[in-house]
Amino acid sequence: MLGVRIPPGLPFIFEIMAKSKKKKKKKKRKPAAAAQAAANQTQAVAVAETKVEKKRKAVDKPSVKERTSGTFDKIGQFLREVRIELSKVTWPTRKDTIASTSVVLVIVILIAAFLGIVDLGLSRLMRILLS
Repeated sequence: MLGVRIPPGLPFIFEIMAKSKKKKKKKKRKPAAAAQAAANQTQAVAVAETKVEKKRKAVDKPSVKERTSGTFDKIGQFLREVRIELSKVTWPTRKDTIASTSVVLVIVILIAAFLGIVDLGLSRLMRILLS
């Protein structure tokens, strides 16, 4: 198949734990102890695999009905919380709004005039240098 390959899924935590136990137990031991360690290791891996299977079964997606059952309740709760938060806002007065707006407009006009003058000066300088 041409195109994109899908990477494998991420391992579950139990698989990672089983692999880390394998690495820890790979120390040099006596033959009898090695056999016992191998038995313990296989038992730990089997336990981890059963836990992984249980986890995978629990991860199955819920049905559409289960996912949408509380949607309208959640929307209503969200709107109630929005109304409560908006009641906590301190809104500026008309006088404050007009004062802030006029300050912004004056600063915008001053900056526009400054940039216009700088642009005019640089364009004339470039004409002088290039001619």
